[in-house]
Amino acid sequence: MIKDYNLFGIGNALLDTEYQVSEEFLTRNKVQKGRMTLIDSARRSELIDSVSGTPDDVSSGGSVANAIYAAQGFGCRNFFAGVVANDDVGMAFIQELTNVGIDTLPPRSTTDRDSGQCLIFVTPDGERSMNTSIGIADSFELSELPTPNIQSAELVYVEGYLASSCTGRGAARTVINKAREAGVQTCLTLADVSIVQNFKLALEYIIEPELDLLFCNVEEALAWCNVDSVEATYGPMLSIARLCVITLSEAGCIVVERGEAPMYVKGFPQSALDSNGAGDMFAGAYLTGVINDWDNHRCAHFANFAAATIVTQIGARLSSGSEYRKLWHAFHDVSR
Repeated sequence: MIKDYNLFGIGNALLDTEYQVSEEFLTRNKVQKGRMTLIDSARRSELIDSVSGTPDDVSSGGSVANAIYAAQGFGCRNFFAGVVANDDVGMAFIQELTNVGIDTLPPRSTTDRDSGQCLIFVTPDGERSMNTSIGIADSFELSELPTPNIQSAELVYVEGYLASSCTGRGAARTVINKAREAGVQTCLTLADVSIVQNFKLALEYIIEPELDLLFCNVEEALAWCNVDSVEATYGPMLSIARLCVITLSEAGCIVVERGEAPMYVKGFPQSALDSNGAGDMFAGAYLTGVINDWDNHRCAHFANFAAATIVTQIGARLSSGSEYRKLWHAFHDVSR
């Protein structure tokens, strides 16, 4: 059966607004380094007022939106489900995705809340500290979820950040259940260690009974399993997903699959300028490999290669669609 979409993604629709800052800025403004922190609109205004100059990068973000964007650049045909208001931020978000051929939900025309925004502060060591004002992004209504589009995809990709709100976790579980009914593969990213620590029960509710594929980094895996060695996470992680990919930053990743020995796939070490978006690029590249029926090693090899590329620039996106195609061809050159 020919599917309408390769990937159907659902996540918080956020305008990513990135600034290069000093360590002193984080200390002065009490920003927790290397974490995603949920903030309200007043705190968002306070932080924006504290930053001098214009943003270094602005893009239609959120974890799954970034991954879907990358996969689209690598040749996939995708749909992104995220909630935005009919305001300047929301329309800019939708326009950027539709410009590259990604289908989206329409903006919500009647709301008293603004579209969501994520302030990303990048320090000289390349570490990013995210402060997220959700706005309308987490106010999913189940009636808005397009069942035909979900069930006409090859794979659905769900953002763990949705666990932080009642409507978000309800929408995530609904999308996964609709996908299962149609035999569509299911995948989720744990998203951030703070989500694992604070919303594990909600994540378990979304995942139940299990997923086909799970993405997480090593810190998230350790937090989920409450252990202190990555080897001790393999069993617990495989109890919630048939296949789990654990990223190790520049060292690469570990792929664990039921019935198979864990597989380490080395990375491509780089001097990181900005780690923002590395995990999203990794996921988008890996899922592109899944769509192309590659084996686990090749999917992981491409994902490591793509993630190593994005950390050498400012921002979570490559500059144009042609740059994604160049990366795609460059990988095929080095992997021959």
